[in-house]
Amino acid sequence: MKYLFYILIPLIISCQNRAETKQEDSKKNKNLIYFNSHFMADLGDDEWYKLQPKMDSPIKAQYLDDVIYVTKYIDVNACGTYVGDIEIKNDTIYLIHRLVSDEICATTSINKVIYIIKNPNQKKYKMIIRYE
Repeated sequence: MKYLFYILIPLIISCQNRAETKQEDSKKNKNLIYFNSHFMADLGDDEWYKLQPKMDSPIKAQYLDDVIYVTKYIDVNACGTYVGDIEIKNDTIYLIHRLVSDEICATTSINKVIYIIKNPNQKKYKMIIRYE
């Protein structure tokens, strides 16, 4: 019986995390096809110094038929877990980068974020990144 407890607890926690992920996914804007926040370098690494100028560059949006492919290098909490979303208002798309973990630390890292967005009307938008 004691061993059953050790098997069931991780299973229950895993199922709860999947349910939270599905709830988070259901809240996302229907026009967001894909999001990824990919670690590139930790603060102080040689690579961090090479990538730092890219964080100051504008958001890169490529319009490919009825899809917008957006990339940006950003500064994030190195221990955080993030999800992406978008909000479309008039001629602006707000690229939302939301911290979803309770775990944070005192260091930062550079991540490359990618948003792929449906654009059936092939409209040009102004892009603004928003941290939540």
